Amino acid sequence: MTPLEIQDFQANHRDWEGKGLVVDGDLGPRTEWALAMSCLDPRRQAIVERACSMVGTLESGGPNRGIRIDGWNTRAGQAEGSPWCAAFASWCISVEGAPEVREGSAQQLGRMLRNVTLILPGDVMWFPTGSTTGHCGIVIGLGAGEVACVEGNHGDGVRLTRRLTSQVRIATPLPVQIYPGIPLGLPLVQATIQGTR
Repeated sequence: MTPLEIQDFQANHRDWEGKGLVVDGDLGPRTEWALAMSCLDPRRQAIVERACSMVGTLESGGPNRGIRIDGWNTRAGQAEGSPWCAAFASWCISVEGAPEVREGSAQQLGRMLRNVTLILPGDVMWFPTGSTTGHCGIVIGLGAGEVACVEGNHGDGVRLTRRLTSQVRIATPLPVQIYPGIPLGLPLVQATIQGTR
């Protein structure tokens, strides 16, 4: 791509924090990530865009509360103040052309979706934290042995994280498809890992 083509792309795309790309004509990591996302199935792009648009959303008015958080929980049939990672992930994956999902339990969400071994952005990362509890998020990048995710209810908000693939399960709401245009080694976004509750 020429610098002018890169600038045109940057003017119309966002990064993994949901922020508009800097229009400078340079092919930096955020632009490379956005280019890789643009090669995906439009449903996957929409899932990732939804998740990234909420990065930085914080709880307010008490634990597990906030206007958006209460809305996600209500949509998933959960009481206000409930843990909300699955309610958030359910909202993220319910894009046009994909099944409508309204699930408030991370384990139930992970089990209702199809397990995958070929991990792609837009998939759901999940793992159990107890016999009936769990945690989940949306995959937005891949690296050697790890995935980058946007997770709701991570600490007190929607945050970027990295997870080892050996410690999580991956499932998808989408049918089996082959995506010939997917570049190998989708970039892993920069993120810090914090404790999950």
